[in-house]
Amino acid sequence: MVVGPWIGSFVSLGSLLRRYLSKLEARQLILAVSVPRRDYVAALIGSGWMLSSPAPVLDDPLTVFEASDRSTYLRAVTDRLIVTGRFSKMEAYSSGARVLTGGKLLPADRFRAVSVLNDDVESSVSEVPAGGYLAELTGAATSWLRRLAAPPMDLALVGTSKWLRDDLRAIIANGTSSGDSWTTLGTYVLPYDDRAATWSTPVIPAARLGEGEALPESCVAVVLDRYGAIKYLNEITVPIVVCIVDRSVADESAAETVVEVRHSNSRPVSVVDELGWCPPTAVEALAFTVAV
Repeated sequence: MVVGPWIGSFVSLGSLLRRYLSKLEARQLILAVSVPRRDYVAALIGSGWMLSSPAPVLDDPLTVFEASDRSTYLRAVTDRLIVTGRFSKMEAYSSGARVLTGGKLLPADRFRAVSVLNDDVESSVSEVPAGGYLAELTGAATSWLRRLAAPPMDLALVGTSKWLRDDLRAIIANGTSSGDSWTTLGTYVLPYDDRAATWSTPVIPAARLGEGEALPESCVAVVLDRYGAIKYLNEITVPIVVCIVDRSVADESAAETVVEVRHSNSRPVSVVDELGWCPPTAVEALAFTVAV
């Protein structure tokens, strides 16, 4: 379980960055955050980014089913299950219409949110995760099932994959609340997982950027976790880049890389006055924009 007064600050930062996106005017925002230790920072910023996304607007599930055929791939969400895969059929029964999609046959009226997928996917079924404390706090709980059906595909995390995935498994909750409000940070970030029925954020090993792997075209924000990822800063053109500088490592290469980029026709951005973020104790931040 993640415990600390700085948690809310990093979640808030993710939300503030999404809000700042509309002010960039064809420039790239680079934010360097220097922390005593990197643990959980990328996952918390990612959670704030995802939870502050606009709630998706989806057609009524029955309308989607009626317009689907065997070439259609869907993600369909009930109160308890997320079912992803190829649509097969909808048939009338005396008890009401039933839908066979993702290999699962269920009454049509159980589905609360359905989205059409652009790619062919294997059938998979997952339980609906609780929105938990942060979803309630940010208001995302009111559109939680729609968010699971059609999450934003605009964030990437780059760094040491094992560390990032371990961070996303951390539990976050209001310390005074019951276990019903507990959930993992991964519930908000939705990292790609072959076994999951819903996903959103690729967790990319830094070395793959060096091998030429590109960020998804839909990506508008990326978090670079430590120097292994930050050293590719010059090759990244998405609108918002967050660099997590880990001071627990006795190596100034990450900070030097950021400073070098800053010297290239950059414009300063006030973290407090323009982004609206007050870094927590022992955290330092530097922001600027550069031409894309």
